[in-house]
Amino acid sequence: MARTSKKKRTGQMPRSRRFHVGVYARLSVDGTKACGQKDSPQARKNESIDTQIAMAEQYLKEHPEMELYDCYTDLGRTGTNFKREGFERMMQDVRKKRIDCVIVKDLSRFGRNHIEAGNYIQKIFPFMGVRFIAITDGIDTFEAKSGVDEITVNLKNLVNEMYARDIAEKVRSSRRSSQEQGSYTGGMPPYGYRAEWVNGKKCLFICPETSGIVRDIYEMYLSGRNMRQIAGALYERGIHRPGAYRTTGHVYRQEGEVLEQWTSAAIKYILMNPVYIGCMKQGTITHEPLIREDVFFRVAAMFKKPTEKYGIKDGFSKTVPIEEDIYAGVLFCGDCGKRMARVANIKQLKSGDTVRYYGYYCSASRRLDDLQCPAKGIGESVLNKLVKSALNQEFALSDLRPDRLIKEYNGKAEEQKQQIRQRIAQCGKQLESGKKRGSELYLKYYLGSLSLEEFQYAKKENEKSLHEISEREEGLQLRLDGMERKMRETGKFLRNLMEWNEKTKLTKDVIYTLISRIDVYAGRRVKITFAFRRNDLLSAGGTSGFEGEV
Repeated sequence: MARTSKKKRTGQMPRSRRFHVGVYARLSVDGTKACGQKDSPQARKNESIDTQIAMAEQYLKEHPEMELYDCYTDLGRTGTNFKREGFERMMQDVRKKRIDCVIVKDLSRFGRNHIEAGNYIQKIFPFMGVRFIAITDGIDTFEAKSGVDEITVNLKNLVNEMYARDIAEKVRSSRRSSQEQGSYTGGMPPYGYRAEWVNGKKCLFICPETSGIVRDIYEMYLSGRNMRQIAGALYERGIHRPGAYRTTGHVYRQEGEVLEQWTSAAIKYILMNPVYIGCMKQGTITHEPLIREDVFFRVAAMFKKPTEKYGIKDGFSKTVPIEEDIYAGVLFCGDCGKRMARVANIKQLKSGDTVRYYGYYCSASRRLDDLQCPAKGIGESVLNKLVKSALNQEFALSDLRPDRLIKEYNGKAEEQKQQIRQRIAQCGKQLESGKKRGSELYLKYYLGSLSLEEFQYAKKENEKSLHEISEREEGLQLRLDGMERKMRETGKFLRNLMEWNEKTKLTKDVIYTLISRIDVYAGRRVKITFAFRRNDLLSAGGTSGFEGEV
């Protein structure tokens, strides 16, 4: 049988069908101002999020067969990629069959990457039965008269992508020019400086209120204090960290204000940022230095100096590769709920071998402010023994027989899959019957046993029935595909159970399959939540668990 074109197929959609619409609107900062161009108020008005949605709403009023489900927006997001919060939320609703029609103002609002945009419009949406409409471009994938074809769509998407690239290059060129002229091109000025516009250039000036704090940080580090001790000293003096300073406008805590301690990352950033010697990243002197160069480079040398605490020589740690953190994402502090942080100590054995010893601690326990958590920690070797013991105990109590479970699960899953296949085959037979019925209707009309009005009505009802059967068949196929994925995941879960024994090495795959969460509490108490139920091991995400003390 000859294949029909997409244009012809889409033109045969039943007119009585109702569509659940998702309106998508996007607005990005295209950098025209940075290029020295002033965007007109009219241009901003035409591209605003509200205007895009209003155009779509007006379109819906003119098409009563459409019903608005939700609006999805991305503000300040580029169209050159599709990793956008609003777009991903819309696609989630598409996958859940909540919407079956997507409306945008034009193709450029949908995206400016011609390959990905074309893939969505010409492949993904048609496969999922989703109608796509770009209002001002006159594109409607379910209307043959819209004239939508691959060449038209690809050409418009390509033009949109070239426009985005042109704007991006103008922005980069503008920034390079500003840097060459000594203008500060960053966002918020670094702590210790303030920014002002002078003769069309953004310049940095030393801030009298905060510059002394920066110098104190350098002095404390040169005197031998580590970053944690520096954070403690700043907290005792009641000094707001940079983010809180920008929010409150106060260097020191005022009455009624919450004081949070400085992070090690913020202190390290100040100690390693060349902006404090008057130098930007491009290496030019652009503003008055806050720290002398000899002081800055002495601090830099201290960062590179190898630690002598464990007798480690320079480059020693690089010879011992870091092992994968098998508990990442499942190990938490039971008191504050934060993820436990991993630390590693390197030691050289008498044999000459070098090894890493890992442990976990609650980073919030090192805080000095009101968010401080009770001190707690646990070594990885101790945790491994505890997890193995808990799993062995759980398996014994559950009387686990993984081989029987796999056989039983596969049998039940295959039975369900067979039922779905039978329903898909039934849909196929119904579609064939419907097509045959359509031919018979035309024959009756041709022979004169049906009037034109009777033929058109019967033809319309038959096409409506065929469309409903096609949708049902597609839904069954998606359900079958989902079952295949679930079988693979559950099979992996059960195989890990089968392979488990006391000598099994704990890996990230084993941990993620068998354990849902591990909580460590003060007093050396540990709680393990398993990823299975004792009485229903074929279902993941159970609530059985183990509690004990280290």
